[in-house]
Amino acid sequence: MKGFRVFDTTADMGLEIYGTTREELFRNALKGLFYIITDLDRVEPKEDIAVEVQGEDWADLLVGWLNELVFLQDAQGWLFKECTIEELGAFRIRAQCLGERFKNGKHCINTLVKAATYHRAQIEETPHGYRAQVVLDV
Repeated sequence: MKGFRVFDTTADMGLEIYGTTREELFRNALKGLFYIITDLDRVEPKEDIAVEVQGEDWADLLVGWLNELVFLQDAQGWLFKECTIEELGAFRIRAQCLGERFKNGKHCINTLVKAATYHRAQIEETPHGYRAQVVLDV
């Protein structure tokens, strides 16, 4: 199991994310987002950047997390493959995201993600850990 599943919605794309812990859920959210954006096999975790986001609740934090990653990809060309979560609690995440900047000839953009939306955004605890869902504006 990959830890995430892409699903179709009207004019957008949905992402369902799984994790046995909240940390794994947020790591899988990063992987799922960049799986949609690019070919992850071509991304090397060579550089890292600190990312910190706060939210009003867990769903708000997830949307904010994904939107910060979208911003870093769009504005600075970052493609992330993985992350190390240093702090996750009280609706706050601090992580070191690993990847590299987009390079023509090496990387491709499969789908341009504009933003994560609050439409259908949710995180729930399950018997196996956590499950989240978010709709991406593409």
